[in-house]
Amino acid sequence: MFQSREPDWDGLDRNREKPLGNPVMLQTWHDLVFLHARVPVEALQSMVPKGLVVEEFEGTGWLGFVPFRMSGVRKPGSPAVPWLGSFHETNIRTYVTHPKYGPGVWFFSLDAERFLACWYARKFFKLPYFHAIQSSQIDEVSWQYSGHRKVRQNLPKLACDVANLKDYLVSAEQSGQWHQASSRTFEYWLAERYRLYSLGSQGSLLTARVFHEPYHLSDAVVKQVVISGLESQFGRLEFQSVLLAKTINVQCFSPERVS
Repeated sequence: MFQSREPDWDGLDRNREKPLGNPVMLQTWHDLVFLHARVPVEALQSMVPKGLVVEEFEGTGWLGFVPFRMSGVRKPGSPAVPWLGSFHETNIRTYVTHPKYGPGVWFFSLDAERFLACWYARKFFKLPYFHAIQSSQIDEVSWQYSGHRKVRQNLPKLACDVANLKDYLVSAEQSGQWHQASSRTFEYWLAERYRLYSLGSQGSLLTARVFHEPYHLSDAVVKQVVISGLESQFGRLEFQSVLLAKTINVQCFSPERVS
């Protein structure tokens, strides 16, 4: 029997501090859309590795669907990797905690346009990336993303089950003003996460840190959402929370084994 856990606000605050040492990779994330739906915590807990506890907010677990665009992937002190350029990415996630390392993100899957980026992330960060065809249309207030996961992947094998995403179309429209999330709020709990967890090839639990300035967020309304492939795992998804986030520069740090 697992014990669900309410938000660990102190742990979230601690993980916002910049990690010691040097990042291994720099990235820029553009035009993020955060869609979140309530999912029973028991269902989510059954899909995350032993050692992690799914966090609750307002008595339930939450599933996030987050499309965005990435650019400037490079090692510190080096130019951006030329064959990556700018590309789209979409992740499906929930929010977990660990008794030693604290709150973080568990990714059920991540889709990206660049095959070699997917291969590298699976190989070295043990993250469940999938190669996909993706596109976007962004203007001042309307943000639209679409994607289709390719059937044939030819990527390194994963040690964990993943989300069965097939196709999606997401369209959202800004409805609020840009702001930073206030501490101890739902927005803060969702967005201000600077640690991820993954599962190594031998079943070991790994964790890695990212660092960036706080997000600038805005409330938004959904104009259209069509997501296929997730129903059997998560049920019918109704997105009660929709946020947009501005472009942000990100530092990524090496994964370490959780003791």
